[in-house]
Amino acid sequence: MRKGRLSMNTTIEKIQDDILSLPDTERLRLSKWFAELEGEVWDIEIENDFKEGGRGIDLLNRIKSDFLAGNCMKWD
Repeated sequence: MRKGRLSMNTTIEKIQDDILSLPDTERLRLSKWFAELEGEVWDIEIENDFKEGGRGIDLLNRIKSDFLAGNCMKWD
């Protein structure tokens, strides 16, 4: 096993143990922070996917084309 990998696993296990030892209020606070962080990361990923050269740009262009051609309908 590589030294770096062992160190990473040990660190993750330590963090997990530390989280489990937190009082409920602090664990909830950490959970909320982590959810916000994941949301920010998701937002950046979506922005990157749909900017010029992103992996979702072809889909976006196809949707725009369909809309302009009148192939879309309004959802109520």
